[in-house]
Amino acid sequence: MINLYAIAQRELAKDLLFEVDDEVVTFSVKGVMIAKTNSKGYNFSFVEITDNEFVLAVQMRGYVIYLGLESDEILDEDAYPELVRALINHLLPALHTLVKEAEKSYNGKADLLLDDNMSPEMKEFFYELLLKHKKGLPTHEQVDVA
Repeated sequence: MINLYAIAQRELAKDLLFEVDDEVVTFSVKGVMIAKTNSKGYNFSFVEITDNEFVLAVQMRGYVIYLGLESDEILDEDAYPELVRALINHLLPALHTLVKEAEKSYNGKADLLLDDNMSPEMKEFFYELLLKHKKGLPTHEQVDVA
């Protein structure tokens, strides 16, 4: 478990610079959570928490890694697809390293690996998600009839 914390600190706890709509925007990684999942597939989702806070969830090889990101700018929703693509491309090597280590030594259901200076809204999101994973509850709610 200590290795997972070390990887999160070394590889993910940093500021990331991206060009969005011809402006340089800084994204700070404020939170990282790992959780086991039954699916071995690859998937991702992007959730807006506040006007400048987001969570990128990347599912891979039986784990979901949640990254809490804070932007120094308020972004237009039209920029999200480009931003998510850039974030995934940049962060995927570090996420693979984290998952490789988890496959070797992680026995828990879900744990926070980083929670540096998260806003109250982001903390609430992460801690609710953490509890759902630990209790084996669904992590998302279906709002429309399928």
